[in-house]
Amino acid sequence: MENTKFFSLVNEALSKECDRICDFTDALDKNPNEKKVQITEYKCAKYRYAAISTIHAAIYNINRCRGLHNMSATHYLLLPFDELFKQHEDYVALYDGAADGEKPDYSLYYGMLAFADEEMKKLESKFPSASDWEKVELEERLGGLEFAKDCLDEAWQKRKE
Repeated sequence: MENTKFFSLVNEALSKECDRICDFTDALDKNPNEKKVQITEYKCAKYRYAAISTIHAAIYNINRCRGLHNMSATHYLLLPFDELFKQHEDYVALYDGAADGEKPDYSLYYGMLAFADEEMKKLESKFPSASDWEKVELEERLGGLEFAKDCLDEAWQKRKE
Protein backbone atom coordinates (compact mmCIF):
# COMPACT_ATOMS: atom_id res chain seq x y z
CA MET A 1 0.00 0.00 0.00
CA GLU A 2 1.38 3.37 -0.99
CA ASN A 3 1.49 6.11 1.62
CA THR A 4 -0.76 9.10 1.12
CA LYS A 5 0.62 12.61 0.94
CA PHE A 6 -1.05 13.44 4.25
CA PHE A 7 0.59 10.50 6.02
CA SER A 8 3.97 11.22 4.44
CA LEU A 9 3.90 14.87 5.48
CA VAL A 10 2.83 14.28 9.08
CA ASN A 11 5.14 11.30 9.49
CA GLU A 12 8.10 13.34 8.23
CA ALA A 13 7.36 16.31 10.51
CA LEU A 14 6.96 14.16 13.61
CA SER A 15 10.02 12.07 12.73
CA LYS A 16 12.16 15.19 12.38
CA GLU A 17 11.11 16.51 15.76
CA CYS A 18 11.65 13.13 17.44
CA ASP A 19 15.09 12.90 15.82
CA ARG A 20 15.96 16.45 16.91
CA ILE A 21 15.05 15.71 20.51
CA CYS A 22 16.90 12.37 20.47
CA ASP A 23 20.01 14.01 19.04
CA PHE A 24 19.95 16.51 21.92
CA THR A 25 19.37 13.94 24.67
CA ASP A 26 21.77 11.39 23.16
CA ALA A 27 24.52 14.00 23.06
CA LEU A 28 23.94 14.76 26.74
CA ASP A 29 23.89 11.05 27.56
CA LYS A 30 27.41 10.83 26.11
CA ASN A 31 28.63 13.75 28.22
CA PRO A 32 27.59 13.21 31.87
CA ASN A 33 29.09 16.50 33.08
CA GLU A 34 27.17 18.53 30.54
CA LYS A 35 24.06 16.48 31.27
CA LYS A 36 24.27 17.52 34.94
CA VAL A 37 24.48 21.16 33.88
CA GLN A 38 21.49 20.82 31.52
CA ILE A 39 19.43 18.29 33.47
CA THR A 40 16.30 20.47 33.40
CA GLU A 41 16.45 20.85 29.63
CA TYR A 42 17.19 17.13 29.31
CA LYS A 43 14.16 16.10 31.37
CA CYS A 44 11.91 18.58 29.56
CA ALA A 45 13.05 17.21 26.21
CA LYS A 46 12.27 13.67 27.36
CA TYR A 47 8.73 14.68 28.42
CA ARG A 48 8.13 16.47 25.12
CA TYR A 49 9.45 13.44 23.24
CA ALA A 50 7.11 11.13 25.16
CA ALA A 51 4.09 13.09 23.98
CA ILE A 52 5.18 13.52 20.37
CA SER A 53 6.34 9.94 19.98
CA THR A 54 3.01 8.63 21.28
CA ILE A 55 1.17 10.43 18.45
CA HIS A 56 3.86 9.49 15.94
CA ALA A 57 3.76 5.80 16.87
CA ALA A 58 -0.04 5.74 16.66
CA ILE A 59 -0.05 7.36 13.22
CA TYR A 60 2.68 5.08 11.95
CA ASN A 61 1.09 1.88 13.21
CA ILE A 62 -2.41 2.75 12.06
CA ASN A 63 -1.05 3.46 8.60
CA ARG A 64 0.95 0.22 8.62
CA CYS A 65 -2.03 -1.88 9.68
CA ARG A 66 -4.34 -0.52 6.99
CA GLY A 67 -2.80 -2.81 4.42
CA LEU A 68 -3.11 -5.94 6.53
CA HIS A 69 -6.88 -6.35 6.38
CA ASN A 70 -10.06 -4.46 5.66
CA MET A 71 -10.26 -1.85 8.37
CA SER A 72 -13.24 0.07 6.97
CA ALA A 73 -15.43 -1.42 9.71
CA THR A 74 -13.40 0.57 12.24
CA HIS A 75 -13.07 3.72 10.12
CA TYR A 76 -9.54 2.57 9.11
CA LEU A 77 -8.41 2.99 12.70
CA LEU A 78 -7.22 0.53 15.31
CA LEU A 79 -10.05 -0.16 17.73
CA PRO A 80 -9.10 2.12 20.68
CA PHE A 81 -8.67 5.06 18.30
CA ASP A 82 -11.89 4.23 16.48
CA GLU A 83 -13.78 4.34 19.76
CA LEU A 84 -12.44 7.84 20.48
CA PHE A 85 -13.16 8.92 16.90
CA LYS A 86 -16.80 7.77 17.13
CA GLN A 87 -17.34 10.00 20.18
CA HIS A 88 -17.04 13.01 17.84
CA GLU A 89 -20.15 13.11 15.67
CA ASP A 90 -18.77 16.05 13.71
CA TYR A 91 -15.65 14.07 12.77
CA VAL A 92 -17.70 11.04 11.79
CA ALA A 93 -19.92 13.24 9.62
CA LEU A 94 -16.87 14.64 7.80
CA TYR A 95 -15.57 11.10 7.33
CA ASP A 96 -18.93 9.91 6.01
CA GLY A 97 -19.01 12.77 3.51
CA ALA A 98 -15.51 12.10 2.18
CA ALA A 99 -14.80 10.22 -1.03
CA ASP A 100 -14.03 6.54 -0.41
CA GLY A 101 -10.38 6.97 -1.36
CA GLU A 102 -9.97 9.81 1.15
CA LYS A 103 -11.67 8.14 4.10
CA PRO A 104 -8.48 6.60 5.53
CA ASP A 105 -6.86 10.04 5.71
CA TYR A 106 -9.99 11.62 7.17
CA SER A 107 -10.15 9.05 9.94
CA LEU A 108 -6.41 9.24 10.59
CA TYR A 109 -6.44 13.03 10.86
CA TYR A 110 -9.59 13.35 12.92
CA GLY A 111 -8.89 10.22 14.94
CA MET A 112 -5.49 11.56 15.96
CA LEU A 113 -7.00 14.93 16.85
CA ALA A 114 -9.51 13.12 19.07
CA PHE A 115 -6.73 11.07 20.64
CA ALA A 116 -4.50 14.10 21.25
CA ASP A 117 -7.40 16.03 22.76
CA GLU A 118 -8.20 13.11 25.08
CA GLU A 119 -4.56 12.89 26.18
CA MET A 120 -4.50 16.64 26.78
CA LYS A 121 -7.63 16.46 28.95
CA LYS A 122 -6.03 13.75 31.07
CA LEU A 123 -2.90 15.84 31.56
CA GLU A 124 -4.82 19.04 32.28
CA SER A 125 -6.87 17.27 34.95
CA LYS A 126 -3.64 16.60 36.88
CA PHE A 127 -2.62 20.27 37.19
CA PRO A 128 -4.57 21.12 40.38
CA SER A 129 -2.75 18.52 42.47
CA ALA A 130 0.64 18.71 40.74
CA SER A 131 3.83 19.89 42.44
CA ASP A 132 5.96 22.53 40.73
CA TRP A 133 8.11 19.98 38.92
CA GLU A 134 5.09 17.88 37.99
CA LYS A 135 3.56 21.00 36.42
CA VAL A 136 6.70 21.44 34.31
CA GLU A 137 6.36 17.84 33.14
CA LEU A 138 2.68 18.35 32.32
CA GLU A 139 3.44 21.56 30.43
CA GLU A 140 6.14 19.84 28.36
CA ARG A 141 3.87 16.93 27.53
CA LEU A 142 1.05 19.32 26.61
CA GLY A 143 3.48 21.29 24.45
CA GLY A 144 4.48 18.08 22.68
CA LEU A 145 0.84 17.22 22.01
CA GLU A 146 0.20 20.75 20.71
CA PHE A 147 3.19 20.38 18.42
CA ALA A 148 1.84 17.06 17.12
CA LYS A 149 -1.57 18.63 16.50
CA ASP A 150 0.11 21.48 14.62
CA CYS A 151 1.91 18.92 12.46
CA LEU A 152 -1.39 17.17 11.78
CA ASP A 153 -3.05 20.45 10.84
CA GLU A 154 -0.22 21.52 8.56
CA ALA A 155 -0.10 18.16 6.79
CA TRP A 156 -3.89 18.23 6.43
CA GLN A 157 -3.75 21.66 4.80
CA LYS A 158 -0.89 20.67 2.46
CA ARG A 159 -2.27 17.26 1.42
CA LYS A 160 -4.02 18.71 -1.64
CA GLU A 161 -1.10 20.85 -2.87
